[in-house]
Amino acid sequence: MLLTEIRRNQKLAAKRNPMYDRNRFAKFLIYLFTAFWAAYLILIGVTLPIAFEEGFPTMEPYDMLNACLPGFLFIDFLLRFLFPTPVQQIKPYLLLPIKKQQLINVLLVQVGLKAFNLFWLFFFVPFAAMTVVRFYGVTGVVCYALGIWLLMVANAYWSVLVRTLQRRHIVWVLLPVGCYVLLAVGGFFYSYVSDFSMALGETLIQGKILAYLGILVVIALLAFLNSRVQMACIYSELNRREKMPQVKHAGRYRFLNHFGLTGEYMKLELKMIFRNKAPKKNFQMMTVIIVSFALSLLGFRHAGEEEFFSLHLYVVYCFTGYAISILSRIMAYEGNYLDGLLMHRGSLLYLFRGKYYVYCLLLVIPLMCMLPALILGSISVLLVFSQLVYTAGVTFPVIMLLALMNRKTAPLDASLMGKGQWNSPYQALSVAFAFFAPIAICRILFIWMEPSTAYLVCTLLGVPGIVLHPLWCKLLYRKVFQKRHSLMEDLRETR
Repeated sequence: MLLTEIRRNQKLAAKRNPMYDRNRFAKFLIYLFTAFWAAYLILIGVTLPIAFEEGFPTMEPYDMLNACLPGFLFIDFLLRFLFPTPVQQIKPYLLLPIKKQQLINVLLVQVGLKAFNLFWLFFFVPFAAMTVVRFYGVTGVVCYALGIWLLMVANAYWSVLVRTLQRRHIVWVLLPVGCYVLLAVGGFFYSYVSDFSMALGETLIQGKILAYLGILVVIALLAFLNSRVQMACIYSELNRREKMPQVKHAGRYRFLNHFGLTGEYMKLELKMIFRNKAPKKNFQMMTVIIVSFALSLLGFRHAGEEEFFSLHLYVVYCFTGYAISILSRIMAYEGNYLDGLLMHRGSLLYLFRGKYYVYCLLLVIPLMCMLPALILGSISVLLVFSQLVYTAGVTFPVIMLLALMNRKTAPLDASLMGKGQWNSPYQALSVAFAFFAPIAICRILFIWMEPSTAYLVCTLLGVPGIVLHPLWCKLLYRKVFQKRHSLMEDLRETR
């Protein structure tokens, strides 16, 4: 069967990768981290019904959760940007005597059968066991779990469609932005979205066939659209003609001449971001997301306990967006021209300093985007300032440690069917740290101290990293320089 053959080939490709032996420990850490979050979701699913009963005594807890289903689907939609699309996985099979449409359909089936579609059940099943079982028994819990799984499958196909279209042209980002803005407006100013979500959840719990059929129709429609779009992207990619870029304004960034060699490497980083296809698209996409999240912060008013996670996630994502999308490929992009960088002994040191300064300067963009929310009082000034300092002093140094782990060259002009975006499991682990560590720290600190004091502690955690950046940049340079021969060998093999 074609599905099993493709799955077997994917496993063999992973084992034959030059980085396979080096990534085993990192994969163990990823599995450990996944188990931690699964346990964390189970804990939330068991304790949240109590909070709902105390906060909303006139409503059943599962009704309150069903009203929040669009929020869970939105978070799930964002997390799926970490995964490749089927059109990126089909390239090795294009020369085989197999119909492209059949390959696309098989890869789309894989999207629906991914284990990640079941991950949210670690939260919903314990929650249903605490609330739904009292009224509908075990059958209600099973029907609810089945409905949630189908919703996640539909969300997976929706995410694949959006990611494929936005990789073709950045304008397609307006499609999900428009959809989620309409949902947000309907949720904040009207009750249509929450009423429909509650009714849908109720019918899923009751096991009504029409609700499941409706979701299956949506899944079939999204799968059909994906099939057509993926095929169009394949033919467009195969018939694409490369255009030689015309370099203009070669003398830009002259103000950086005052910083000597560090300024020259800052110029190199900026030119890499704005002249090359892959970093440029990542920058454009992340800018749109940052602006969207900053505008979403305007909807927070006197954020309480139930909005803690969303509020902090939006702020953290705004500040770490550029780092997780571009800086996390440190040494992977440089693998295309690392031979030239190593001609001079101290060049990597200036490169690391230049990167750090550039991404510290880019923090101005999310800060400016969040100014309206700060002026209207939607978010705290201490929260924004603490996360700004924490990002520059803790998150950036941790992500730059990937210079020791990234051993796979990332193409600067990656096409739709180019190489995968993830360099190693360490990269995924560092991104998870950048997302959730500051939120977890604030949550823990809130147990023992006031929010203002907790934000001050977060600020103090970031100050040493900023003040001592010449020291840790030099230590990082020495470690990378010691491994330069194996690093160059691995990067050359994966070009």
